[in-house]
Amino acid sequence: MKKYTFLVYHREYETFLEAVRERGLLHVKERKGGEMDDATLREKMQLLKRISDAIKFLHLREAEPVENAGTNVDSLKVLHDFEAMRHEREVAEQEVQSLQKDLHLLEPWGDFSWESVERLAEDGWEINFFSTSSRRWEKDWPEKYNAFIISELGTTTWFVTVTPKGGKVDIDADPVRLPGHSINFVRSELKKLEDKIAEIDAAYNQYAASYLPALEQLSLKVQQEFDFDKVVLSSPRSADDKVVILEGFIPDNASEEFDHFLESQGVYFESAYPDLKEKVPVLLKNNWFTRLFETIGDLYALPNYKELDLTPYYAPFYWVFFGFCLGDAGYGLVLALIGFIMSGRVKPSMKGPMKLLGSLGLATIIFGLISGTVFGMNLYEMHFSFYGTLADRMAAQGKTINDHLFTLALLLGAIQIIFGMFIKVANEKHQFGWKYAVGTAGWLVLIVGGLLVYLMKTLGVGPLIVNIVMYVVIGVGFAGAFLFNNPERNVFTNFGVGLWDAYNMVTGVLGDLLSYIRLFALGVSSAILGYVFNSLAMQLSPDIPVLKIVVMIIILLIGHGITIFMSTLGAFVHPMRLTFVEFYKNSGFAGGGLRYTPFKKKIS
Repeated sequence: MKKYTFLVYHREYETFLEAVRERGLLHVKERKGGEMDDATLREKMQLLKRISDAIKFLHLREAEPVENAGTNVDSLKVLHDFEAMRHEREVAEQEVQSLQKDLHLLEPWGDFSWESVERLAEDGWEINFFSTSSRRWEKDWPEKYNAFIISELGTTTWFVTVTPKGGKVDIDADPVRLPGHSINFVRSELKKLEDKIAEIDAAYNQYAASYLPALEQLSLKVQQEFDFDKVVLSSPRSADDKVVILEGFIPDNASEEFDHFLESQGVYFESAYPDLKEKVPVLLKNNWFTRLFETIGDLYALPNYKELDLTPYYAPFYWVFFGFCLGDAGYGLVLALIGFIMSGRVKPSMKGPMKLLGSLGLATIIFGLISGTVFGMNLYEMHFSFYGTLADRMAAQGKTINDHLFTLALLLGAIQIIFGMFIKVANEKHQFGWKYAVGTAGWLVLIVGGLLVYLMKTLGVGPLIVNIVMYVVIGVGFAGAFLFNNPERNVFTNFGVGLWDAYNMVTGVLGDLLSYIRLFALGVSSAILGYVFNSLAMQLSPDIPVLKIVVMIIILLIGHGITIFMSTLGAFVHPMRLTFVEFYKNSGFAGGGLRYTPFKKKIS
């Protein structure tokens, strides 16, 4: 990246900013704090939220878009009408709830006229409504209180008393307060409201089919205006507000073209490589495969400008680890089909995740074939084709495929941890220079050199050569890890720090290595779950022709559906943990980067 600083006369600033936005290259450095003090900006933020809510709501309707949808319409009017419609529906829903309560109260009393009750009152009679438990109903109440049972539902009795007006009814029952409408009126109102809600729902579908593009265009337009105003407000001024200062960053390979553009604008500017203490945006550059995994890295943090992007280094591991954790060729086939088929049918922002799912399905197929698991069936135990020969050979050595998978999980862990330490050396050299990478390089020499010495002894290399290599490894590694691990400290301090690092290194690397056992454990649990559902399907299916097959298929579909969901979730999360904790820690990843977001037009 190159950093640009502009000094622009205040009357020419917005014109210049329009031209910069037209180029779409400058990532504007924001000034923290001031932008939200502006009322116009706040209004635009609120408008953006309203538009976003409307778009999200209408997207859920899944209506087929009509031809030429969203052209030649007043988008703001569409938004206002839509919001009025939503408000109208919310009010109708509240009224429906209120009427449903009234209906519930009136149902035990049937259809009666409040006018009759009023006429009786005019004639000097008072009607009171009560309910009581049927067990508490007294036989003498009809005579004593002139009580009449209206209905009995379940264990409750509803009744009225008809007594002279002004008389006190002292009865051991619960008085009932009824709404002042007849049940038919309430039902009629409910029907009207339900029709109104259905009408609004149909209008929602019509809006989703006709106006979604218009709302999306409105969102882009408001966002564009918001971005412009934010840059204007976040630009400091000097010389009695006559000069506006604008700062920003541009990818190094685009700076020459941008310089030509600036010369044509006639503004004063300076460009230089940024100070590494600044918050400089990062632009990731990955190939088609590793770019799929940027979504995963974004869940943790972007690399800061000073360090290496680890995406191309963890992507192959993540791909392998996912396949290892799920480890079923049948499930892998399902994921691959879903991912690759859906990648051609979803909106552009979801194409990457769908392709990632498809590629992870391919990894799962490979590991499923290695572990010999297809939809919970163990091909080794079934002696299917060449798996039978392999199983016999492993049995002759006193081992099973699970023994080899366990070893493979630890081996992959050791490879990723050591690879992470190589990355850390490269990162320290990249950021601070070779002197600061000596400590990590020393530990790397001790670990890799130790493994090399062990391998030489195992292969029967002569003792003299082994001893020479061992002493070189110990000498070089010790010097780097214990004596020269920090060029800013003296040797004695470095030795003390090296001892503390030795404790952390031994316990940390061992703990990290054991974490990779989860690869094996998740693969086995996935296979066991599939096996359990296969067994249930065989045992629970009734011995009746046709019905047996139907029940078996239902159990298998539900069981394997649950297993795919749960195991896929685990296969996503656990490799992510191995990446963000074990790999990032051993590679010295700091993160905290800011994504390069050029200031550009979103719509023409």
